[in-house]
Amino acid sequence: MIFYGRKATTIKEGRLVNVNCPNCEDGRTMRYSIFGKYAYLYWIPMFPLGKENILECTNCHKTFDLKSLPNSIKEKFNIEKADAKYPIWYFSGLAVLVLLISFAVYTSKKDDENDKRYIKEPMIGDVYSVETSQSGYYSTMKVNKVTKDSIFVIYNDVLIDRKSKVYKIDKAKNYTTETDGYTRSEIQSLFDKQTIYEVDRD
Repeated sequence: MIFYGRKATTIKEGRLVNVNCPNCEDGRTMRYSIFGKYAYLYWIPMFPLGKENILECTNCHKTFDLKSLPNSIKEKFNIEKADAKYPIWYFSGLAVLVLLISFAVYTSKKDDENDKRYIKEPMIGDVYSVETSQSGYYSTMKVNKVTKDSIFVIYNDVLIDRKSKVYKIDKAKNYTTETDGYTRSEIQSLFDKQTIYEVDRD
């Protein structure tokens, strides 16, 4: 269940003096409150949605929105609201989102760098995630011997139709005992063509 919505908090309060209340005409002072509205997701503020202004005569206690007041009061109020800034925490959700995206980009880049290194410097136990010759299906093969010129693998007998879930079939019981060999250049070519699209190393 996703919890989202909007809330408002007071970001500034004060008084306007030497103003005439349009309602009672006796009031000379008005209190004002400036509310900041923000959107939230799972109770984390994401971004501001604007401001709302409420003014109240201290004499008759009638409340007004800014639009209904004369220009003379609007001008005084506009000076007061000039420094009514949104709190930094209104943007905390965006900050978290930026950090998460940055971390995901960094992790993805690091994984790509590791994959390239693992292909060039293979080790026994490396698991290659591969796109099979059967369109739309994926599997793995595991390195079980490495020589100067060749890489020997055993194949996973199980296929899966979701590229991102291939790790689920990487189980010892799924591998054959028969070994097949590739030259290092053949493995590099399969990786360059994205037939081998990921390398996992414990």
